[in-house]
Amino acid sequence: MKAQVKFLSGGRAGQVETIAKSYIGIGRHPLSDIRFDAERDLDASSRHAAIMVKGSDYILQDQQSKNGTFVNGNQITGDVVLSDGDVIKCGTDGPAFEFHILERDGNRPTPAEAAAARASADRVSIPAQRARSSTAVRVAMEVAKQTKSLRNTTKILFALLILVAAGFGGLQWWSGHQRDLEVATLIARADSLQAEEQHFQTQVKGLEDAYTQAVGESRRLQQDLADARQNGDAATIARLRTQLDAAIDRQHSLNFAANVDYRAISNQNQDAIAILVVQYEDSTRFSGTAFAIDSQGTLVTNRHVMLGDDDTHRPTRIAVKFSGSKQWFQAKYVGAAPDADLAIVRADIKGGTPRIAGIVRDRDLQRGDPVAIIGFPLGLDLPMDGSGLNVVAAPTLSVGTASKVISTLVQIDGYGAPGSSGSPIFNREGKLVAVLYGGQAESGGRIIYSVPAATLLTYLAANNVKAP
Repeated sequence: MKAQVKFLSGGRAGQVETIAKSYIGIGRHPLSDIRFDAERDLDASSRHAAIMVKGSDYILQDQQSKNGTFVNGNQITGDVVLSDGDVIKCGTDGPAFEFHILERDGNRPTPAEAAAARASADRVSIPAQRARSSTAVRVAMEVAKQTKSLRNTTKILFALLILVAAGFGGLQWWSGHQRDLEVATLIARADSLQAEEQHFQTQVKGLEDAYTQAVGESRRLQQDLADARQNGDAATIARLRTQLDAAIDRQHSLNFAANVDYRAISNQNQDAIAILVVQYEDSTRFSGTAFAIDSQGTLVTNRHVMLGDDDTHRPTRIAVKFSGSKQWFQAKYVGAAPDADLAIVRADIKGGTPRIAGIVRDRDLQRGDPVAIIGFPLGLDLPMDGSGLNVVAAPTLSVGTASKVISTLVQIDGYGAPGSSGSPIFNREGKLVAVLYGGQAESGGRIIYSVPAATLLTYLAANNVKAP
């Protein structure tokens, strides 16, 4: 099966592509087969729709896109069989392309059809030498005349029998193929639901652990305060009262954080998050997190990921793999901020890359505000689909609260581990407020330090990089 698409509108208008696949993904994701411009074609979802080959037909399915899928101006609600020349649009004002069928497998005759055709074909006569007329010859000619129609009928019946057998076999194959496709679709949906459930359970578990810890700390401080009151130690009472107030504030913040739609924050930004592996000149390797801020493949990470903790290393090879993908892309080191733990790399990817939803441009983050962290703590060591370097990149979402906000630093009560370096930190609207770079060793990864968004914006402007 072979098809051709001609882009009629959007960022790729005028381009033509030929595709020979049984499953064709449509959307802004870097791995889509029919890929739209990730910066300009925003009406199209990352994974908007798909075209699947069923028998000799191309079937179009909407993949729960945000703005819907249209064929010749009509929005589809289920599977649609495509015809040559159909116009497919992603969203009412989104990009459109014209779909052409160059080759169908169904145009080729089956072995049974070919055999039937050979059986029913006219025979070529071989010229014979003229013979003398005789009674035997006349009898033979009359017998041949009488049996000719019987032979023709027999050939027709034989051909029909072969066609019926071929049709029955084809029907059995088609039914089995349809059943396999349906089962595969159901399994994929079940896997997707399971992944979402695990993702949601991880998110809730993080909140539950933090809340349990905050409640335990409050109870301990209450007991210490009662003991100090009996001993009459005013200085200890004042110190414990301050700590208790802070613990209660943290507990209230966690209650508030539980009402934030973290799933929406993740869906807005997860496609732009990538795991990053850098190899230094001495062949040692280090993994971290990076995130794309534009559709040209510009990614932000930490300076210490690129240059090492003491700024003495130099990257010789850099590879990035985006969320939901198995494919590694080569990247280049662009530069690092002189006074902040920030660096820029660039990956040249055909069709562009997804980008985060945006960066806050004022210091609206306050102490106690809930935040979401998306990254790759422990790098490739956490469970993912696949094995080795061929795993499907699946970032981890952690939640927390801002415990300190100053001009040069944002402190988070959450979770961080090696590999989290460079992770974006988002507010309740899904906009970036900070970039994770380290933590307090004595806290076991619970206290996280990050670079404020304002510092990142200053660095990007100095390097003529447009922020989302």
